[in-house]
Amino acid sequence: MTSSTDKTNNLAHRNVNSALSDSPETEKALAAILDHLDDLRSARPTREIAAGKPDRTKLTIERILTAANHVFTNEGHASLSLRKVADEAGIAVGNLTYHFPTKNELLEAMLREALADYVEEHLQQFQPDRDAPLEILLNVVEFYVRNARTSHQFFYQLWGYAGSGPEARDIVRSLYRPIGRFVYYLVRAANPKLKDEDVRRVVLQIFSLEEGYKLFIGMGPDDSSAIQSAEADIRALTKRIIEMG
Repeated sequence: MTSSTDKTNNLAHRNVNSALSDSPETEKALAAILDHLDDLRSARPTREIAAGKPDRTKLTIERILTAANHVFTNEGHASLSLRKVADEAGIAVGNLTYHFPTKNELLEAMLREALADYVEEHLQQFQPDRDAPLEILLNVVEFYVRNARTSHQFFYQLWGYAGSGPEARDIVRSLYRPIGRFVYYLVRAANPKLKDEDVRRVVLQIFSLEEGYKLFIGMGPDDSSAIQSAEADIRALTKRIIEMG
């Protein structure tokens, strides 16, 4: 039986392939996007750590990482402890430390798993009725804002963690780098005329916009007309940035 993940992956491949234009640069960029997303998916901790082990081991790892995400999101990295995560997961601390001996190892695995979840949602932005490269990119940035309406607290904690020291900053940077590469290739596909330095500048501008929206969406107020129109606004601003280069 084909899994829902495989179905999503196959759909994405078909939709992106249908988006290929006569431009070799566009074809190269879109092919790189899919290869990159496949690499990120295969690096999911629940796959790597549980590879070749019984199903119950995978389920335990999933429970641990879900619990770690919950504690991290609600209490922050400083308050996260192996004991709290074990209690949240309903397992013994020794069972947790068998898979994740230290807090840092657990944090990094939890963040990588969260990134993998984010990647799965990226794949869903490849819609059959909006498969031109620019439309794919606009779907993605709209997704960033829409997702922030429920996930902004996680990103608050993520940036707080990044500011806690050089090691944490490097981990968060490594997590953002793959998504930056993903957007980089989408920008190249959307406007093949841009030089590499222009593409990198555009990517920085897009990320600055969407990260700013995450901050203010979380702060509210929810009835603000500016916040209510955030998805439409970021689509329009992103399109203008790409067209201007």
